[in-house]
Amino acid sequence: AYTAALQEFRAAPWRPPGLAGASYPADPDDLRDTLQGYVDSAPDTGQQTDGRSMRGLVSPHIDYQRGGPVYAQVWDRVAEAVREAEIAIIFGTDHISGREGLTLTHQHYATPWGVLPTAHPVVEAVAQAMGDKVAFRDELHHRVEHSIELAAVWLHYLMRDKGDKPCELVPVLCGPFQRFVTEDDPPGQDVTMSAAIQALRAATASSRTVVIAAADLAHVGPAFGDSYPIDFVGRAGLTAADQKFMATICTGDAEAVFQRVKEEQDRRRICGLPPIYLTLRYLDGAKGQVSGYMQCPADQRNTSLVSICGIVLR
Repeated sequence: AYTAALQEFRAAPWRPPGLAGASYPADPDDLRDTLQGYVDSAPDTGQQTDGRSMRGLVSPHIDYQRGGPVYAQVWDRVAEAVREAEIAIIFGTDHISGREGLTLTHQHYATPWGVLPTAHPVVEAVAQAMGDKVAFRDELHHRVEHSIELAAVWLHYLMRDKGDKPCELVPVLCGPFQRFVTEDDPPGQDVTMSAAIQALRAATASSRTVVIAAADLAHVGPAFGDSYPIDFVGRAGLTAADQKFMATICTGDAEAVFQRVKEEQDRRRICGLPPIYLTLRYLDGAKGQVSGYMQCPADQRNTSLVSICGIVLR
């Protein structure tokens, strides 16, 4: 059954937008109005990011209903730069996977506005560096995983009037870092991961490339297995911890970002760690600026929270 499902996924002309009509409107005009509404209602910072300096961003992957303002704050800041991009690498959390590593696909990603083509030569170069068995072993996860899709929709929203030369995607799902957190070897010593990053850099060196970490931050409270509800004091503590984490991301030091999570044994369940870490590894020294932050309710009593942020990387 798994083999048949994988063959069906690979034979399709593109990966259909799985959340269209559920988490966001399937009608392209309604979707445009929805995203523009988030942009119009977001606080006006008066700041746009110069395309020559912007190299990447951290964007949430929570649903738009809860995270819309933070999505709007970061994507509106980088709109000009994103429109100039020729390739967009999207590192997204693989919520299904139980093992570390990167998972590629050759499939194009569709949105209600059409199809964002996948950059096959780049995918093939990275797969060759990793080995096909490793690079595509969990490819079927792309079919249902939402993290890349929710970033791709915002990307396509900004690109939809670009014309005949759309931006190409490199969609990469990122498995959890739990083994690195609990054991002694850090992700920086993982040979396959390092080879993939080097190959990705080489394959995109001649293209105007933007890198997106589709990443949420902490998951805390009873909904995620904690024995206590998050009250006012808990919110304040979460804010302080997240601010330190975001400040570390803004230094551009991928290893420092990992070490901050390892020191607390990932007790706040930062599911966006792998995409953020790999984005910083690829960019190698880019500095960040926080564009937005929210704590989103994760249960009906508002005693569990998911924290999210937007960060522009230059």
